[in-house]
Amino acid sequence: MKKQLLLGLIFTLVGGIVCGQHLIRVNNNAGADPDYATIQAANDAAINGDTIYIEGSTTAYAGADISKRLIIIGPGYFLTENDSTQANGLEVQINGAISFNPGSSGSIIAGCVVSGIGIGADNLSITRCNFSSISIIVNTVNNILIVQNYCSSIYMPSNKMTNSIIANNMADHIFCNASCGPLQIINNIITGYSYGGISAYNSSIANNILTQTTANMPVHTGNTINNNIFAGAGTNANGNLYNVVMANVFVDFSGSLKYSDDAKWKLKTGSPAIGAGVSGVDCGVFGGAAPYVLSGIPNLPHIYEASIPGTAYSDKGLACTIKVKSGK
Repeated sequence: MKKQLLLGLIFTLVGGIVCGQHLIRVNNNAGADPDYATIQAANDAAINGDTIYIEGSTTAYAGADISKRLIIIGPGYFLTENDSTQANGLEVQINGAISFNPGSSGSIIAGCVVSGIGIGADNLSITRCNFSSISIIVNTVNNILIVQNYCSSIYMPSNKMTNSIIANNMADHIFCNASCGPLQIINNIITGYSYGGISAYNSSIANNILTQTTANMPVHTGNTINNNIFAGAGTNANGNLYNVVMANVFVDFSGSLKYSDDAKWKLKTGSPAIGAGVSGVDCGVFGGAAPYVLSGIPNLPHIYEASIPGTAYSDKGLACTIKVKSGK
């Protein structure tokens, strides 16, 4: 798997989310007057290439079976923890799985908080989401991007994923079975120790930071392991650094400075992770080709502040002030 091909895949699917043929609004709030109140109804009515924008709510959405090539966008997560996120701080909480079934090849999901994601088609991008788990639900999938997420588990004990990238995620652990690969597992921060933190085969594993002293990354066949940073014991070699004190790596490793849940993992001044990756990039989620974006804000212009002090006039419209940021 050539590096330039992988980088091209990242920039194509993550570098810019472009709205499709039609924009479909999903909102389950009373009085919102959306196109649909459920994700499943929106999928059933959509055609290939449509964009489904799910709006924040105090009521969780149900999961859905995706059967078409769609772009599914929520507003992000930790919206009240970081600055300049969204004017409306409500998240999209999906209680249940979003399953990408045959027919959904080429789909993208971004900016959602979802219980689980099922991968059942090729050429998918799961980016800037907060999810609990991910799984492969067909025999083999190819060209999958799992990039810039904040998640509990990237755990794939069965079925096969090939020619794929797992990059710039914050995760408790990553586990891929022996049939998977080739994979690139790069620039992740691993906060737990289950399965040694990262357990994979046939993979290029580089620029990751494993924060637990018991996360020892077992060596399996087919791997190249370079320029990772470990809290645990080992002998420095191939650019890998062991016995690193994590309080010296991150701005708020202990959480005592009250950074947000994801901003705490930024590298502090003088961090040993700065420039320690392959080709001199920073290790961790904020380095590499697809740096993590706080709160999973989708790569679209977004209103982060709105003020509507007056009333509406039939001849002048509604007086308001808004502040907008471009996507990144």
